[in-house]
Amino acid sequence: MVIRGSVRGNGKQLANYLLTKADNDNIRVLDIQGTCYPDNLKKALLQMSLTSELTKSDKGLYHVQICPAYDDDKQMTKNDWVRAAEILEQEVGYTGQKRAIVLHEKKGRIHAHVVWERYDHEHKRMIPNHYSRLAQDRARIRMEKELEHERTPERNERRPEMKEYLSKVWQRTDSAASFMKTIAEKGYVIAVGTQRPYMVIDEKGRSFDLVRQLEKVRTKEVRERFKTTKLVREKEAIEQVRVRQRSEKQKEKAKQRVGWEMLQQAANDNIRQITEQQQKEKSVEKSRSMQMSFTVEGNQAQKSKEKLKEVVQQMDEQEAKKKEVLERLKRAKLERAKRFRENERDL
Repeated sequence: MVIRGSVRGNGKQLANYLLTKADNDNIRVLDIQGTCYPDNLKKALLQMSLTSELTKSDKGLYHVQICPAYDDDKQMTKNDWVRAAEILEQEVGYTGQKRAIVLHEKKGRIHAHVVWERYDHEHKRMIPNHYSRLAQDRARIRMEKELEHERTPERNERRPEMKEYLSKVWQRTDSAASFMKTIAEKGYVIAVGTQRPYMVIDEKGRSFDLVRQLEKVRTKEVRERFKTTKLVREKEAIEQVRVRQRSEKQKEKAKQRVGWEMLQQAANDNIRQITEQQQKEKSVEKSRSMQMSFTVEGNQAQKSKEKLKEVVQQMDEQEAKKKEVLERLKRAKLERAKRFRENERDL
């Protein structure tokens, strides 16, 4: 996310700039708040700028551009743009001030222009603009974190390296075709510029004046080499690079998704194995419990059998004693009968 800000004075002139199409493909007034003209940007900015006459300042507006990274800008909703403006106004001290937000689409990218009234009606003074760059940097970090955007570098740190590389390739080649073919290996594309004759687009989709990237080479030499070469326009070249970027990002996301799916599958396999092991252990435990139950029941049955055997044995013993008593009684009866007959014979 890149943020650029400055103080302005003429509200009417700024409104004309924001509403003029020029190089912009599309213009949209997103939000106007706090003014008497919520549907008229020119009158709203004029009203906001006129309050500077209440002070010695002649710059009553604070104008900022908010430029998200490529692709992140396409994901921004109205609420996201408004939230970005709110974060910035919190950091620079413009919370509660009159505000207007205008979206510009240029070369396939969308960026926002946000304008605040600088005059503080409560304290009757202009809100100071000291250290605004530090505040903008704090706001950028907050926006990227809260909106989950890819961090946008503040400047091209590789520019000296790019200039050295392009200059060496220029000196080593003798035609436009060989020059373009060689630098294409590093992701560079040459295109016809809108303001400069020739532009070089890097692998990130950023464009630079080609002549300024070639040491000790004049525009005339570049024109001579490219005079018979048909080049795409800068906007088309940037779009081609960014289409390639999107494709690479999608491939990377697909790889990450496949990797995640593989990890998830491995996790599911582990969970399944653990579940199966737990079920197996439960089954073994259940078998053990049943075996123990059967053992207990078997022991109880054995005890019952032994008890029954003991009872039968006792009954047999009682029956034997009963027979013995009956036998004795029978013998005693026979003995008495015998004596009775003997006594009867004697008589």
